[in-house]
Amino acid sequence: MPTKQQNRQTKNKPTRVPVSGIRDILAVYGKDPNFEYRFVKDTNEGGMRIHTFMRGGWTFTEGGDHSSIVVGDECVYKSEKGHGSIVRYPADAGAFLYLMQIPKELYDEDQQAKEDAILEIEDQITRKRSSEHDELGQYGSIKISRD
Repeated sequence: MPTKQQNRQTKNKPTRVPVSGIRDILAVYGKDPNFEYRFVKDTNEGGMRIHTFMRGGWTFTEGGDHSSIVVGDECVYKSEKGHGSIVRYPADAGAFLYLMQIPKELYDEDQQAKEDAILEIEDQITRKRSSEHDELGQYGSIKISRD
């Protein structure tokens, strides 16, 4: 049976990943189930896309010593100890990915609004033919399958 000292050493020992192994630098661990998370890409310092998300209720996710959020596997540009700063990763061509979060209730409201808009369009596409619509050139029928 392992001693307490051996258990501590095992806990602190990083898992070895072969050079050809898969690394996921954008996986998010330790998420709060009351929030929805996503990376938002912004390509310039003006931050217009970030401001759009912020107006929609999204906030930056903070990392660091006092956060349960851990993002991705180890990489060179990621420091081990943060200082409560926002989670930001480099993307392509000078852009950055910012980890943002929104309360689950707001996220669900947004998803329902998108679903309602889609259903409205589908209702318009599949509406029944009537004499009133004949003059609009509507004929035949359309069925949408939800498999």
